[in-house]
Amino acid sequence: MVKFPGSSALIGRAAEVSVLLDALGDANIQTVLVAGEAGLGKSRLMGEFTERVARDALTLVGRCPELGTDGIAFAPFLAVLRAVLRELGPKPLAALLPPQPALANWLPQLAVHTGPAAPGSDRTRLFGEILTVLEQLAATRPLVLILEDLHWSDDATRELLTFLTTNIADGECLMVGTYRPGAGPLRPLLAELRRNPAVRLLDLPPLTRHEVGRQLAALLGREPESTLITTVFERSGGNPLFVEALGHTPDHLSADLNELLLGFQSGLTPEARVALRTAAVIGSPIRHELLTATADLPSPTLNRALRELIDRHLLLVADTAYDFRHVLIRRAVYEDLLPAERTHLHANVVAALRETSDPAKVDHTAELAHHAAAAGDFRTALTAAWALSENPTTPPLERLRQLERTAAHWNRVPDAARLLGTTKLAVLERTVDQAIACDATERGIVAASAALALADPTPQWTDADASGAAAPGGAALPGAMNDAVRSARIARLALSRAYLNSRGGAGPGADLDRALRLLSDAPATRERAEALAQSAITKLFGGDAVGAEVDAREAADIAEKLGATAVIARAQAYLGLAAAADATTALAHFAQARTAADASGDTRVLLDVATWESAVLVASGRSREAIGVIQQGLRIAHEAFRFHEAAPILLVKWAQALTALGRWAEARELVDETQFDRMPALSRAAVLLCYADIAVAQGDMDRARGDVGAAGALLGEGRWTLPYRLRAQAVRCRISLAEGDQSSAAEVLAEVATRAGDVTALTGHPQEVWPLVVLAAQVPAASADLRALSGALPANPALYGAYSALYAAHVSGSSVSWEQAAAAWSAVEQPYEAAQSLLAAAESHVAEGDRETAAVRLRAASAQALTLGAAPLAEAAVALSRRARIPLGDSAAPASASVGGSSEFGLTARELDVLRLVAKGLSNRALAAELFISANTAGVHVSRILTKLGVASRTEAAAFAHANGLLSGPPS
Repeated sequence: MVKFPGSSALIGRAAEVSVLLDALGDANIQTVLVAGEAGLGKSRLMGEFTERVARDALTLVGRCPELGTDGIAFAPFLAVLRAVLRELGPKPLAALLPPQPALANWLPQLAVHTGPAAPGSDRTRLFGEILTVLEQLAATRPLVLILEDLHWSDDATRELLTFLTTNIADGECLMVGTYRPGAGPLRPLLAELRRNPAVRLLDLPPLTRHEVGRQLAALLGREPESTLITTVFERSGGNPLFVEALGHTPDHLSADLNELLLGFQSGLTPEARVALRTAAVIGSPIRHELLTATADLPSPTLNRALRELIDRHLLLVADTAYDFRHVLIRRAVYEDLLPAERTHLHANVVAALRETSDPAKVDHTAELAHHAAAAGDFRTALTAAWALSENPTTPPLERLRQLERTAAHWNRVPDAARLLGTTKLAVLERTVDQAIACDATERGIVAASAALALADPTPQWTDADASGAAAPGGAALPGAMNDAVRSARIARLALSRAYLNSRGGAGPGADLDRALRLLSDAPATRERAEALAQSAITKLFGGDAVGAEVDAREAADIAEKLGATAVIARAQAYLGLAAAADATTALAHFAQARTAADASGDTRVLLDVATWESAVLVASGRSREAIGVIQQGLRIAHEAFRFHEAAPILLVKWAQALTALGRWAEARELVDETQFDRMPALSRAAVLLCYADIAVAQGDMDRARGDVGAAGALLGEGRWTLPYRLRAQAVRCRISLAEGDQSSAAEVLAEVATRAGDVTALTGHPQEVWPLVVLAAQVPAASADLRALSGALPANPALYGAYSALYAAHVSGSSVSWEQAAAAWSAVEQPYEAAQSLLAAAESHVAEGDRETAAVRLRAASAQALTLGAAPLAEAAVALSRRARIPLGDSAAPASASVGGSSEFGLTARELDVLRLVAKGLSNRALAAELFISANTAGVHVSRILTKLGVASRTEAAAFAHANGLLSGPPS
């Protein structure tokens, strides 16, 4: 008989414990993910870690239940928040939250103090409230949040974990997650978090032979024989759980490990075996009342059986429930059951849950759905899944999953339509809508394809996916549905799939045209307005501004009649994009878009409008105005907890605006700060190209080459990356020209023309193509077709006019044309290009004999080059001064220290800004919002300040700053 001992001494994990302790003390690390196969001791490691930090830190633990893909939504976070409620009490917890918090759905006790959850509370509000609670707890003492068994996590849990990892601003909060490697649903999350510099991955290795010997000695109470150590080490593979099993059965070392784990049953009473097998079917955690209702044992007998299992260390008491000491034991017991036994026990659990569960509780209904499916009771599984999808407290991603389950179970229940009072098509339509709301692009496409095939099973709708099309039970359409209703539903589904495909990067395809065709004779409906708006943005990306304007205007007109403010906002924004050549008209449209977006109350729409408006302003040469719009957008993103979702493209536009304005130190600092945040590849490439542009202007060709190379690797060949690939080619050409390599410059420009095929197709991207056309004017061997685009590209807005003037100056070479170019660049506040034009104008004036004007222009160009730190341009000014014998005077004096330099304590200008806000008592989140940076970046700055000043806390840093006069002076 095997009797498993309680937790043995922790062997061989000193390094891993040290990593966790260091992470808790490192403000730059927010999350540690611990990977290890079953039995390697992840939970034991967590226990040791929590014991070590118990005196100084508050530790909260949540575990994902072993229900596979049927995991209960937010299960580990529910456990954590319930623990917080117990720790603080309802009233103090309510004081941390807004009125009618979304968390009242999770913790009904809060409603007494806060009121019930506001109707329609979205996931961002819920996530923001959880973030607020955790940060408030961490403000009083270090907080450790442990999430175990993430390989069993549901979609909602993974989404919330990602949100917290990227948004937690307090360095005193550490999240630790454990998981088994190779878990499929977890892979995308791990891939994303791996790129986050605030995340550490920790692999738990098997024990070494020496460590196995130490564990055996602890288990046996004596030094084991060398042969026993070798045999156990080889048989266990260094897995501590298997070492325990083998160490206690020296006479059965050749047995299968699964058999060893089952060996303990030989000494159990029949009642204990029944209880153990029932517990294995219920899964963890094992609630006592559910086990009582399922085990078919009288209560006194069950209690004795449970005591026996606990004494044998097979079950543990965990809060108000029981748990297996290890999942491998539970798995061995479960897999030892015959299929009929499993089905029977799952059916017993279903019957018990029907009697004991509260149907209003999402986690209980999810448990019912899981066991019903395992019992083959698809009728119950169907109704439970549908009930979950209908429950207003079900989280959005969980609602999506239950709608998918409802559709999956549908064909197994002959009277599903009567039972639920709906149709399969209606279920799929709701699934599509929910997928869009959850940003679940691929799942939405699958559901839309199945719904289209069901609504109209003709070949045109099965091109994307026919998986849900003509299966038995597909005749779920109401027989009385007329052609007009059918067409409207088909059009709406086609429109949804077009939108999802566009968001996934594939473009709308034929679905958008089909939707517009079906809606062409329809009255003014929201669907038609949305279709037209989607058509407008598609045409804009295709370079058809005229067609986009027509569609966007009609969309706006329809939406106005319907009062559809979100659609009005998007349509007006698209009209602004279409009118980009006329900045006044464009900005008028954006003003209307902002008003409508405000009225809609949809922060996504507000952020989209800010993004588009800033793009138009940058492209119009109004970079200073763009920065104001960008900062407003970033403020909205902070307030709505959408910074990491919305900030990347806004940060790209900010970097471009700062680069254009010659505020290069700020642009470099902004780009450097983005390394602390996760950014999409396209956004990362775009900010690298800004850095490369600055590096070329300042003469650092190695840096420029490295940045443009890294950007190119990130961009790939996707259709949406063309504008940035054109920017990268322009940087490469500038590098070649700066190094005097005309041949390489010509090759770069030839590659642009070759890749385009028909270069006239490039005119749809004037902001990126104008620089290439200007560069072609400087390369005699460049493609004539590329130079010819100068007549086809727009000369409005003012930025394009400046490029046009610059091109004309390169072709003409006259002082007049260079003066015009310099004036044009000055008008759009781009000092580097203005200084280049002034230097060229000076050279032309010298050639024309006007030395007086030449001297004025030369000194202005030199002064500007020195201010910018544009060394090659400054050197060219000195060279012309010598050749023309025109003294530069004061303009040759070195520029004062630029923004971004270091103070006497080694603090950068940005770090001084952060220190001033720390001294005012602002939290990381508040100072991040104040400086328009992410919470992660704020935490990194604070950590660096503490290190540079040699202090241990924010309070000490503030005192140091006051004592040393670091708080005076304007912000950078």
